[in-house]
Amino acid sequence: MSTVAPLEETIATLLSQPPVLIAIAIQFLLGLALGYISTKIVKYILAFVAILVLGTFLSIWSLGTTPAEVLSTLGIAAEAAKRLAIVLGLMSVGPVSIGFIVGIVIGMIKK
Repeated sequence: MSTVAPLEETIATLLSQPPVLIAIAIQFLLGLALGYISTKIVKYILAFVAILVLGTFLSIWSLGTTPAEVLSTLGIAAEAAKRLAIVLGLMSVGPVSIGFIVGIVIGMIKK
């Protein structure tokens, strides 16, 4: 017999505690603000990402590394990032992500 409580019971227990609800609400509001502000500065964010990508490719080219070697390294980093995301859990990432998406929608509507 398993001693681990079902996921629904665990979530219900967490959501019944006021400190958890306050933390989720604050995280949602932070994500909302981030999403709204991001829509206002999206062209600057895209330019920033493009500059970083270009700089990365120039660094790879200057070192003489092949793209295949870089992609294999990125695969290892992606696996580590995936494991870290699992460790952090949805309770810490979920509210901010949902708020971010709602903020983006609000920012696009208010344009």
